[in-house]
Amino acid sequence: MGTVKADKLSPYLELIEAFVLGKISAAKFERDYLQMFKNDVGTWTEKEYEVLNVLFGDVDCFCADPELRNYNDMDEGQLRKSANLALEKLRGDR
Repeated sequence: MGTVKADKLSPYLELIEAFVLGKISAAKFERDYLQMFKNDVGTWTEKEYEVLNVLFGDVDCFCADPELRNYNDMDEGQLRKSANLALEKLRGDR
């Protein structure tokens, strides 16, 4: 059963890990994650959905431009920390 769960989460895990490890830019992560989450028709456990949804909110709060960023926005470092936490939680479920 763990394998099925891992396969279902694989696209998210791969994308989040690529960002956390610095293999893709914050801008690419933002674009790809928002698109993936908005178009997702998968069925998730409540815990999985909560983790993915919290990260969605954080990605939505990301602002790359420091001159446009306000106190509610996240910078790249904050987003990377949030993504890393989400990755740990999703992997911990397996």
